[in-house]
Amino acid sequence: MNDFIALLRQQFSQAAAAPRYIQLANSLEIAIKQRVLGVGDFLPPERMLAEALDLSRVTVSKAMRLLEEKALVSRQQGIGTRVAMHIGYSLNQDNGFTAQVLRSGSSVSNQWLLRSCIKAPSEVAKALELASDSIVVKLRRLRLMDGNPVSLETTYIPTRFLPDPEELEHSLYALWKSRGIVPEGRHFLLKAVASNDENASLLNVQSGTPLLRIVQTSRNAQGEVLEFSETLCRSDVYEFEVKS
Repeated sequence: MNDFIALLRQQFSQAAAAPRYIQLANSLEIAIKQRVLGVGDFLPPERMLAEALDLSRVTVSKAMRLLEEKALVSRQQGIGTRVAMHIGYSLNQDNGFTAQVLRSGSSVSNQWLLRSCIKAPSEVAKALELASDSIVVKLRRLRLMDGNPVSLETTYIPTRFLPDPEELEHSLYALWKSRGIVPEGRHFLLKAVASNDENASLLNVQSGTPLLRIVQTSRNAQGEVLEFSETLCRSDVYEFEVKS
């Protein structure tokens, strides 16, 4: 933290003759974009910044507000200010989560909670257009960006499209593409929901935090259902784009 304060002092002394809060906001933005602070890292408390840089608390607070408006930081009362995570995610692209996050320059990984074959619940069998006693693949995983959990994904797949679920490590769509399986049509249902205790713990948010629930059905060119999934996305991270 002392090294970070020293870096800020150096950048601050070289800043242009702009209002002090803008100088501070610009210096912090440079530090964030150069990854001096990583995604999810806490910034020094406003009181500490004010004392170290000989600024008023009002000046520091105005700088933080500018960064918050740019979605570079997330401020929570009683918790602090941290570098914000952000995913610009397009529902129109055929690429899945992995490809879109990698394109943004962030790292992506999974924390697997389940990869197994189960008897399909009735609503899942109906969604996959299978007989009620069918065996399907169930996948449940946390999707992580730069090591931080951002979404919780539960997916059901007919076994013929993923005979061995344990072989899936990273991108489902990349694995399918290597086998000539391409989702041609996707249908989404989006709804805001409150996080329960279990999901809040997994996603590292407070219980009751708003999440975006996405129910997705994907089909291939023959009209067969490839997957039926539910994804719970952190509303403070995701920004969705849909083109008409």
